[in-house]
Amino acid sequence: MTSHAQTCLNETELNQLKVAEIAYLNTRNVPTMTHALQDVLFKIQVTQGSDASNCSVTITYLLPETDIAEANKMFDTNPGKRIMLAGQGYQLPESKQISADAKIKSFEVKTSETKTTELTIQHHDTLQSAPLGRNRASVELMYATLAQSRAVVTPNTLNTQPWPTELIEQQKATCKASYTSESSIVEACNCRVQSLSERINPRQLSYIQYLSSNPYSSATGALASYNSLSEQINFSCKLKRN
Repeated sequence: MTSHAQTCLNETELNQLKVAEIAYLNTRNVPTMTHALQDVLFKIQVTQGSDASNCSVTITYLLPETDIAEANKMFDTNPGKRIMLAGQGYQLPESKQISADAKIKSFEVKTSETKTTELTIQHHDTLQSAPLGRNRASVELMYATLAQSRAVVTPNTLNTQPWPTELIEQQKATCKASYTSESSIVEACNCRVQSLSERINPRQLSYIQYLSSNPYSSATGALASYNSLSEQINFSCKLKRN
């Protein structure tokens, strides 16, 4: 950290904190949020805070209005859910720009050859009772909600994006571990993966997988359309679940 009278952080240090904030949000493993960050639709700014004596920063989230509107539309169809979550301290972002101040601390990282100074946000500012913690929870709630709407497979859904080889092999392996077939399991799983790839694009599949691993989300019925399609494909490809 610098020791100037007017500022305690230089541009390199502010950028380091921005990169760290993006990395933290990606660790939450909410694919809709990860994709918004990748597409630079969800942007983050880190600027010097007003309290230079305590070395604070202002972390600003710039959110797509369309994402906020889409999430609110889902909550509007279920007002009870909005009330329940509000009672637990969760709410959707109220505007496309939300900011919070946070204090910074530094620590040394030593190796056998080097010694560097790293920066991090003080723990109490990451708690949900603090402004930054609330903003983080609010944005995660919004994107978790969007995963539910974007996982829906409509009757007319067709995929035009090729699946990466890694995803194809992953899905074949999952199929072989999860299903049996009276004929060749290899051919049956090839049939299933080919059929899925014709209907579902890679990003939508990541939303489906995210919801499948989240008991609360899967209980909302968001996967009903996918489950129906999956069963149709299993029947066509002569697969039975283990």
